[in-house]
Amino acid sequence: MGWRHLHVGQKGDNLTIQSRRVWQEEWRWINGETVRLPDPLVPIDILSHMICEIGPKTRPVRFAAHKLQSDLWSFYVPD
Repeated sequence: MGWRHLHVGQKGDNLTIQSRRVWQEEWRWINGETVRLPDPLVPIDILSHMICEIGPKTRPVRFAAHKLQSDLWSFYVPD
């Protein structure tokens, strides 16, 4: 599965993925899985992003997230 960078923002911002408000939903970390992806702020650095889902289990919205610093987060979505 490929991933594309979507967003860098602060915890609690208005990020939506497929019409779902990321910070208003309960994240489900899928089996503790991670994926190694570039740091969007320092692309030569590769970071471990947790693979998560939100929304109903019958129609989940999947993304990868990593806490960069303080309340700043990076998000990727599947290609």
